[in-house]
Amino acid sequence: MNKLHQTIKHLWLNHPQHALLGLTMIGVGTILLVNRYYFFWPPFAVHILNDDLVGGTFIAVGIGLICWSVSNKNRISTNRNLLVASAVLLAAESTAEFCHAFISGRPHMVMAGFLELIILLFDFLVISNSKKHNY
Repeated sequence: MNKLHQTIKHLWLNHPQHALLGLTMIGVGTILLVNRYYFFWPPFAVHILNDDLVGGTFIAVGIGLICWSVSNKNRISTNRNLLVASAVLLAAESTAEFCHAFISGRPHMVMAGFLELIILLFDFLVISNSKKHNY
């Protein structure tokens, strides 16, 4: 129990932004993984976009961010790679949501696109506040 308390304390005091971003990535990945027909446009890319690899990649990056945030090693290059990967995934997902909203006219897809855009901006904020070099 003491080890769990220390882990939670370390998680929220040292790198809370990374942990929140990681949890968000896991949440988006889980939605994509569970829903087999989430994407319906463009028709030629539906099979690729609905592949479990897309959702799994979101989950893997989210787990990586959480593991990085609780690790004692905290390599700068690992942080940079995880944050850039999450930015690429969130930008692609936000773009896909806006395209789907434009094609279908469904307001919940517009909302999802804006929410993922806000998470992307949060990711950019975390990137800007992260260390860039070992000094």
